[in-house]
Amino acid sequence: MNTVVVSDTNIFIDLIESNLLDSFMDLPWEIHTTDFVINELNKGIQRNKVERFISSGEITVKSFTGKEMEELFDFSIKQRARTRVSIQDCSVWLYAQKNTYTLLTGDNRLRHAASENGVDVHGIFYIIDKMVETSTICRINAIEALEKLKEINPRLPLSYINE
Repeated sequence: MNTVVVSDTNIFIDLIESNLLDSFMDLPWEIHTTDFVINELNKGIQRNKVERFISSGEITVKSFTGKEMEELFDFSIKQRARTRVSIQDCSVWLYAQKNTYTLLTGDNRLRHAASENGVDVHGIFYIIDKMVETSTICRINAIEALEKLKEINPRLPLSYINE
């Protein structure tokens, strides 16, 4: 059975900026996201790179129906009061939770809140580890990607990268 993952915006950005998006797409995963995430990507390079995989059917984008939007807004109101996560974050959280999918995010608030609600949550380091484990990239490419991530994403824990 394929693992289904739901990606948050920051994962796509980190993958694009570290030149790992193509390798990510080679993982044996079914990759999903939401239209809220796609709309959050910068128009131009980021969105074009992701939309290439949407067009080919390699990324599934969840668009919410009217009834699902009501549910999402209710969920978001409840969660934002407690966790301060955005509507975009709530869209991937709720989608992953309802379908028992794995959530991929680098947002600490989202990671902790979704995990507390029983969602399997992982971040960019997990993705890179899986790329190395599956020989999608070699260790040298992983180290180069981690060095690039140190430059572009100051929120990543440097202690993990430096290990």
